[in-house]
Amino acid sequence: MPPYTEILAAGAILVIQLAGAASVIHTRLNEHSRASGSARKWFFILLFAVGLATMIGIHTGHSTWLPGAATLGLMAIGATVDLRTERRGPAF
Repeated sequence: MPPYTEILAAGAILVIQLAGAASVIHTRLNEHSRASGSARKWFFILLFAVGLATMIGIHTGHSTWLPGAATLGLMAIGATVDLRTERRGPAF
């Protein structure tokens, strides 16, 4: 691949990863607003995009897969962590 194409590909992967990390924060901040449905939709679109970019990085053998895998982990934790302050009783 020519050098400028590699730079563009690495830049696109970086932008996708930063957008994915930002979508976690945006989704959490808009959790109880009217925009929560749209934020969740964009989160899942970007989760798919980060996963796809990571798989492409693994397939091509470039070192871009490691930051993608870290972003996927961050997005998974961000989607499942419960940040509410009220205490709930046990489920059983």
